[in-house]
Amino acid sequence: MKTTNHNLSAIAMGVALAMGSLSALAANPDNPAAFGLNKASAAERASANPTFDASERTGLALVESSLSLIAARTHIDPVSCAAKSYKVSVDALDGEGTATITDLDGGKTVLDALLTEATLGAQVDVAARAGANLYGAAIKDYRGDHQWSRKSNIFVDHAEWTFKHPQSGKFIPYVENSVKDYFMRIEDVIDPKTEVDPPESWEYDWGFEIITKTGFPVAKWTELSWYRQQDGNDGIVKVKKVLLDPDTNKARCRIVYTASGFSPFEYEGTVKVSKP
Repeated sequence: MKTTNHNLSAIAMGVALAMGSLSALAANPDNPAAFGLNKASAAERASANPTFDASERTGLALVESSLSLIAARTHIDPVSCAAKSYKVSVDALDGEGTATITDLDGGKTVLDALLTEATLGAQVDVAARAGANLYGAAIKDYRGDHQWSRKSNIFVDHAEWTFKHPQSGKFIPYVENSVKDYFMRIEDVIDPKTEVDPPESWEYDWGFEIITKTGFPVAKWTELSWYRQQDGNDGIVKVKKVLLDPDTNKARCRIVYTASGFSPFEYEGTVKVSKP
């Protein structure tokens, strides 16, 4: 795919819009990528590669699958970016894992993942169990294949499925593709409880996602994430996705996942869908 100056400007603007407020997790450091494309590139050059093990590769791929389904679900609502809440839990071991998405109406989606290691990286294959449903929209034939680079600094995501529209009953095919960069930094973060700042290892990502409907692109999302491994404290996963208006590149919708958990990769948290 050819990258133009226009595309770079759009990505930079979208990444900056995705920053927003970090008041929900006051102890989190700033994601360096939040300040635009040039800052993101400079931060990566000055940072190290992630240190993800197999369980983390599997778990983070399941997080991405879950949030991509939620992002696509916003597109079939009669009201754009209707406010919704979900619970998402992820439990991953070295070579396999499970994610469970539940909504406030009783809908439930369970995703199973299997990781395959290779010389050049790893692949995580994801499938949805029968009966998957998000707020009345049934999910049929979900299949995801996600790839990690050997150094875990590049993540490529792809999935296909069919939504059964909750009002019309029509079956609508969806596809999502995303690409993200991951990097690690050692941060001095002041703990609000103890007011001390021991060095902590944080892994960040930034990237964007395209969702297509019946073969045509219908939504472009930017993404930032924060990840702190468990090391004497609860681990933290936070992901912020922002939908960009195709005409103005201004934010139209926001998805925020905030979770805590433990090793090897057992995290549980909430997802909020809201307008900026």
